[in-house]
Amino acid sequence: MREYEAYIFDFDMTLFNSLKGVELAYAKAFRAIGAPFNAAECRKYVQEPLDVTADRFVRSEAEKKRFIDSFIAESRASMASRTDPYPETEEVIGTLHSRGKGLSIASGKMRERIVAILLKHGLLERFDRIVGYDDVKNHKPAPDGLLNALNEYPWLEKKDVCYVGDSPGDMFAAEGAGIDGIYVPRGPVAECPYTFMIRDLRDLM
Repeated sequence: MREYEAYIFDFDMTLFNSLKGVELAYAKAFRAIGAPFNAAECRKYVQEPLDVTADRFVRSEAEKKRFIDSFIAESRASMASRTDPYPETEEVIGTLHSRGKGLSIASGKMRERIVAILLKHGLLERFDRIVGYDDVKNHKPAPDGLLNALNEYPWLEKKDVCYVGDSPGDMFAAEGAGIDGIYVPRGPVAECPYTFMIRDLRDLM
């Protein structure tokens, strides 16, 4: 594991455990289209864009809109109160920030939700840029969100920036952006093109 000058992070299941909030939001989304919801599949859903999950279950554009609108409405109402940082998150972000490292987030989560959660935990000011679901057209594994975040550091070479994430989609996005991918699986390890794999964010320090 090497040191970088800037660290771009995924949000859900990387910095914060959002599974409780995500489960509730997906339960409402599935109910809105009259489809059964399997909570055991939720960890898989959180690793992919919302519209990709919707496309597997809806039968029309109208159903897709209901699915996504229901998810977003429930997320707005309850996500911040049901999302908590991993035990090491605040220490790692604080340490990297104190060392003058660039810190950004590129996530498939709506930006307003990320901001609300970071504000709640006093971490918002640690980050230079936040790129959310609503900031890019093409979502992970496309590299668009990471390329947006990279614009915050025009003086750095790509070799000096990494992306830290928990899913194969994160690692494919890092590969597409031309930067190192740091894989921190919070569950079973999947085959993906990571540069380094860690089990705890403290390994970044």
